[in-house]
Amino acid sequence: MRNAKIPLYVKIREYIKNQIDSGSLKPGDQVPTEAELMDKFQVSRVTITTAIKHLVEEGLVYRIAGKGTFVEAYSADTPRPVSPALTSMPIQMNAIGFIMYPARDLFMYRLLLGIEEACRDQGYALMVRSSLSQKDEIQAIKELVAAGVKGLIIYPLDGEAYNEAILELKANHFPFVLVDRYLPGIKTNSVYSDNYGGAMQATEHLIALGHRNIGVVSSPKSKTSSAEERFQGYLEAIRLAKIQVQPHHWLTRIDDESPFHDEITAIEHIEEWLSENRDITAIFAVQSQDAIYISKVAAKLNIRVPEDLSIMTFDNPGISVLNNAYFTHMQQNLELMGNRSVELLIKGIQNPQIAEQINIPVTLINGQSTLEVKRDEAPL
Repeated sequence: MRNAKIPLYVKIREYIKNQIDSGSLKPGDQVPTEAELMDKFQVSRVTITTAIKHLVEEGLVYRIAGKGTFVEAYSADTPRPVSPALTSMPIQMNAIGFIMYPARDLFMYRLLLGIEEACRDQGYALMVRSSLSQKDEIQAIKELVAAGVKGLIIYPLDGEAYNEAILELKANHFPFVLVDRYLPGIKTNSVYSDNYGGAMQATEHLIALGHRNIGVVSSPKSKTSSAEERFQGYLEAIRLAKIQVQPHHWLTRIDDESPFHDEITAIEHIEEWLSENRDITAIFAVQSQDAIYISKVAAKLNIRVPEDLSIMTFDNPGISVLNNAYFTHMQQNLELMGNRSVELLIKGIQNPQIAEQINIPVTLINGQSTLEVKRDEAPL
């Protein structure tokens, strides 16, 4: 029955498509804002973003950073021209482009601060573009290159295939750095956190608390490195502790059944999985958003966190209690990551042949979502 439900993001996508088909929204018109859509449909920003991302992928709308979402006026044969604001703006000094996911959380904000600080120190201007999809990412790359930037820092979006525009940059020896992840099997300049080591440390912390039935949850289907390395780090910690490997305790690649991440579907998958595996006493969430989903499901199932279920996550979802982090998590040094990305890009501008990978250590931060297991207590 669960699979028969229509995800909310699909309903919102169809609503906007109907507005376009009926002529209520014409080419060039602005789509209702995220706030307006959230109010109309009573859903979260994640759901609205997912619907918009789907429409961008279909070529029906496009986004302009800081302005909003607009109905596409151009077909695949006649692509939308490069933004006049970029092509008409003469660059009087060296400039670097940063292509980022428009997340509204501290993760991207801290990364941007690190990049901006390093650009200022090194005498470079910074031009920023956001992208919600790989198609958007291609457009952003073309616009910034056309605007005359000396190099690019790219936060590559998750996808089942590598972005062709990134591969083209490499083939043309145009300086760029991938940040927060890299493309396995392709040698490029990249700066990223120690995903493998951090996941091992996170799982070892749960093991030290006495947990033996430790589940893992991961949403994305991706060709980038971070999610897979975190899963492998979790698995290695389980093996080194000589704990029996139990594949039914793994809930990974939740998004495989959908072209986009959908919050409602992810929560349904987690609820079904956790209901069937009540012996699990701790969960390692590969992404911070999954930790929030797990907490919602636990509350619905009357599972107490952390008394009945400990939750460990990579990254802080931003939830705090009395100014302290609620979730026990692996903290990334995002400001340093941004700094090192700029330094590496400048090296690449000076020598386009280099291809270095820089691994940034992470730190375990204790929160209130984990607790030592009591051996005399029965499983969930």
